[in-house]
Amino acid sequence: MKKLAVISTLILGLGCGAVNAEGLTGIPPVEHQFTLNDSASEFFTVEVSGSNYQRGFQQGQALKRVIRPTINRFKYDMINEFLKMAGTDYNYQDYKKFFYEQTGLLKTAQEQAPDLVDEIRGIADGAGLPFDDVFAYNLNFDETFWVLEKMTGMDAMLAMELANELPDGHCSMGSVWKDGKASLAYTLDWTRHFEGSQALIKHVKPNGDVLLMTTYAGTLIGHGINATHGYTFTPHSKFQIEHDVDHGLAQIFIYRKLIEAGSTDKAIAYLHKVHPAAGLGYTLTDKNGTRTVEVSANKAVEYKTDGNYMAVANVARVNNDLSSSYRQTLGLQGKEVDMSKLPARYWKFNHDSTERVDLITKTIKGKTPQQMTPGKWQELFVQHPINKPVNEKIATSNLWHTVEIDSEFIEYNVSAGNPGNLEFENFRVKYN
Repeated sequence: MKKLAVISTLILGLGCGAVNAEGLTGIPPVEHQFTLNDSASEFFTVEVSGSNYQRGFQQGQALKRVIRPTINRFKYDMINEFLKMAGTDYNYQDYKKFFYEQTGLLKTAQEQAPDLVDEIRGIADGAGLPFDDVFAYNLNFDETFWVLEKMTGMDAMLAMELANELPDGHCSMGSVWKDGKASLAYTLDWTRHFEGSQALIKHVKPNGDVLLMTTYAGTLIGHGINATHGYTFTPHSKFQIEHDVDHGLAQIFIYRKLIEAGSTDKAIAYLHKVHPAAGLGYTLTDKNGTRTVEVSANKAVEYKTDGNYMAVANVARVNNDLSSSYRQTLGLQGKEVDMSKLPARYWKFNHDSTERVDLITKTIKGKTPQQMTPGKWQELFVQHPINKPVNEKIATSNLWHTVEIDSEFIEYNVSAGNPGNLEFENFRVKYN
């Protein structure tokens, strides 16, 4: 698919290479330090500003030509195919009816994130599409599988693990930090249905905060940076821990709450209060390092390593709020789960995630941010099983990023392909 293109144009003094950490007079506000240019990128791109509804409308209007076919792939290739695989005669219309009548996902979002629901409504209006389709599409991540589980009785991710099949989506993250500087890399990998819709969106909020986010066209966020306050976050599916599509807040709204929080401390505090619809691990990184919290329907538990590094994939390591399907499969019903004494089958089911964490840990433990340059991260992330590009067997779509943060600058390198496939596009910002 031919894409609109974008590459960063940095306006830092005489250019990013000419700016030093000292004597930074004349640096413009963050909003004006970079622009998106539709001429040389692999991303669909748009810059938006104003209220949430206005920003949504601007995205929907600008990207409607890719939003429409991507939503159709979500409906007919993803949802319908899963329902067929589950042995049912249901189709997307049945799924949508069940989604709105038998879950609380919309109600909870309206109560806890009405501004973001307004933004989705803006996307729908801008793209000329029904709100109910665009809202369901925005919840195309883990909640989709838990709605389908409630609808069909099948835990699809566990079923694939039991069959020793590769998961459809996987994300990996590694970071190191020392002396007020952090360096990290991460992937956002999801189902193949979203390949070709990767978008890069610059938000300028009414309060002046600037967010630079990668996502799939027509959705609120995937990954990104708070360019004003100098931090980044990553989400990682934890399909093993408990979920709640009846009363929980969908993850895409949590993503935005984290990137808009204003600091990693405020974001971590939010994670300890929120009741999510799906279990995930979230990492928050600023110049002082990375903190990771595994958040399930019933608890939030912080995960720590034995040094100034972090490696995360898709297996829960500290949150013992396991899902009912996992408890049943492992014979742990009615028992207090000790995460340090899990059955060997738990790790066998999740061997792919374990292998990724082990590979990242082995490579980065003891390294400094200066040693883990974007090039070094790429040398690591191109390796299997971290790197799984789309092919005829693996339904994995990729976005990947590196971020370097010190006390003054945040540098964001982002690619719409799998590691090593497409060149990074670079954004260097002096944050507040």
